[in-house]
Amino acid sequence: MNVYVIEDEVLARQELIYLLNDTGKVTVVGEAEDIHQALWDINEKQPDAVFLDIELENGNGLDLAKQFRNMKNSPMIVFVTAYDEYAVDAFELDAIDYIVKPVDKIRLTKAINKLIKLGGQQELETEVEPPVLENKDKKYSITVKEEGRIIVINTKDILYIGTENRQAYIQTIDKKYETDTLLYKIMDKLGDGFVQVHRGYIVNIKQIAALEPWFNRTYLIVLKDGSKVSVSRSYVKAVKQVLGL
Repeated sequence: MNVYVIEDEVLARQELIYLLNDTGKVTVVGEAEDIHQALWDINEKQPDAVFLDIELENGNGLDLAKQFRNMKNSPMIVFVTAYDEYAVDAFELDAIDYIVKPVDKIRLTKAINKLIKLGGQQELETEVEPPVLENKDKKYSITVKEEGRIIVINTKDILYIGTENRQAYIQTIDKKYETDTLLYKIMDKLGDGFVQVHRGYIVNIKQIAALEPWFNRTYLIVLKDGSKVSVSRSYVKAVKQVLGL
């Protein structure tokens, strides 16, 4: 998989390129600190994915990502930034992942796993350093705060996690819980029984009852309670893979 790096801080760019090359599963085909140079290079080199900072010296990475949509073969996007407050905006641009600096190899590998899955390539196995890295398969519950209390939610009771008015919420079989935790951080806390289907939705795979074609080559997921969640084009391949289609 060919990737491109856009970062205006030289040391940060060099470190990210080193970590990407060190995985052995991606090839860095270019780098830029300037938005105009990046657009020219990406049109020319056609990378599969772009690792993109947000606060750039001569512009904004979010604005640059919007321009990718006009390309015939737009690259997948992974934002790499020191700021977590742009996550919702990033996922509204169909970002595949959002990494908050400082970047470590394990977190970067998770992002590459997502890119490889969506790119139809063999998944890169994450390097595990037990017992520091938790086993996501054993994640049976997550917590939210409600009226001064800490509520423990069993993951099997979750239908989906969504966003509404820039606020994430967890919809269970019985109730809807609002949370201040960003969507991508909730995804990191969940086990492998969940799949992201849209920039603003994560679905419990065991709660899926049907997959219905929708407009513009997208789909609707019908859950066991009858509710429906849209699948954006960027996530169709990943959803079909987890459903064995």
